[in-house]
Amino acid sequence: MLTIKNVTLRNFLSCGNVTQTIELSKNGLSLVLGENLDLGGNGSRNGVGKSTILQAISFGLYGESLTNIKKDNLINKINGKNMFVSIEFETNGHTYRIERGRKPNIFKYIVDNKNISEEATDEAQGESRDTQKEINELLGMSHTMFKHIVALNTYTEPFLSLGAAKQRELIEELLGI
Repeated sequence: MLTIKNVTLRNFLSCGNVTQTIELSKNGLSLVLGENLDLGGNGSRNGVGKSTILQAISFGLYGESLTNIKKDNLINKINGKNMFVSIEFETNGHTYRIERGRKPNIFKYIVDNKNISEEATDEAQGESRDTQKEINELLGMSHTMFKHIVALNTYTEPFLSLGAAKQRELIEELLGI
């Protein structure tokens, strides 16, 4: 079983230059409400960063957003640099951490406190299709499956609206065939 322990982010979407960590390994449910305290916010819960957490998990695990946002548009607009997301999780008795960032580009894949990306020979610090494929196999699902099963939201195209080939691909992945 995969257990996400925490997500750490900085300069990611609505999160500013102060590093924020969201602990997810506590027992029970976590309820994220958010409250807009800005002048004129009138207690609204819109635009306060609730979806940012799920976007950060998606970016941390897969290097992609849940929506069609370009990677550079995930960077906080006010600061415009030093975007960082780290996600720590456990599975199969091992602890994993993936660190990704933009401006500057960062990619680290750490298994049991050993930086696997330093062992990579390519110039992209391990940010290769092979490294992501290994992460996907570890997670047990592709980004498309993650969007449809874990992060189901209004931005993900509904399964029944997908073409027959995409539906078949998802069903085969789900059934492991």
